[in-house]
Amino acid sequence: MKNLSLILIVLVLCSFNITFSQTEDQLSEINSTVPELFDFHEVVYPLWHTAYPNKDYTLFKQLLPEVNAGVEKIYAAKLPGILRDKEKEWNAGLDKLRASVKDYNKACEENNEAGMLTTAEELHSNFEMLVRIVKPVTKEVDEFHKVLYMIYHHYGPNKNTEDLSKAIDDLYLRSDELKNCVLPKWATDKKDEFTKAADELYASTKELKELKDSKADEKLLNAGIDKVHTNYQKLEALFD
Repeated sequence: MKNLSLILIVLVLCSFNITFSQTEDQLSEINSTVPELFDFHEVVYPLWHTAYPNKDYTLFKQLLPEVNAGVEKIYAAKLPGILRDKEKEWNAGLDKLRASVKDYNKACEENNEAGMLTTAEELHSNFEMLVRIVKPVTKEVDEFHKVLYMIYHHYGPNKNTEDLSKAIDDLYLRSDELKNCVLPKWATDKKDEFTKAADELYASTKELKELKDSKADEKLLNAGIDKVHTNYQKLEALFD
C-alpha cells in the first residue's frame, strides 16, 4: 500500500511539473521582448549620450568590444512566438544593424573621426528601429495581442472550449481598453487611422463574443476569430 501511495504521489508531481512547464512555455511565447536587444541598450546609451555629443573618439573605440559582443548576442536571439509575424522585418533590421556595426568597426580601426560620428548615428538609429519592431505601440495593444495569441494559436486549434470562452470575454474587455488608449508621441501622426482600425477591431471582437455567448457552431466561431485576427494585423501594420 505504501508503494502504491508513493507511485501515486510521484505521478501527481510529474503531472504538475508537465502542466507547470507548459504554462511557462506559453508565458514565454506571449512575452514580446528580446532580452539580448534590451541588454544592448547598456552599450548604446554611453555611445549615443556621451561619446557622440562630446565627440569622444577615445570612448568610441573603447566601446567597440562591447558593441561587437552585444550585437553577436542580438544576431543569435530567437523571437518569441507572439512576434512570429515580425520575423521578416526583424531580419531586415538585423541586416541594417550588421552593416552599421561593420562600418563602425572600420571607422574606429582607421581612426576616422567623422566616420565614427556618422556610423555611431547609424548604429543608434538601427538599434532603435529594432526596438520599435518588437515593442508594442501601447501597453493596451500588447495586452490585447497576448490574449488573441492564446486564442488563435492554442485554445482554438486545441478545441479548449473552457479557456477559449474565458479568453474571448477577456479579449472583449481588452478591445475596449485598446479603443480608448493614448498613442505615444512618435505615433500621433497615425491617430485617425489608429482610431478607425481600433473601432473595427472592437466591433469584430464584440461580434466574436456574441457568437460565443449564443453558442454558435465551431465554423462560425473560427470565422469570427479569423476576422478579429485580420483586423488586429491591420492595426498593427500601421506602425510597421
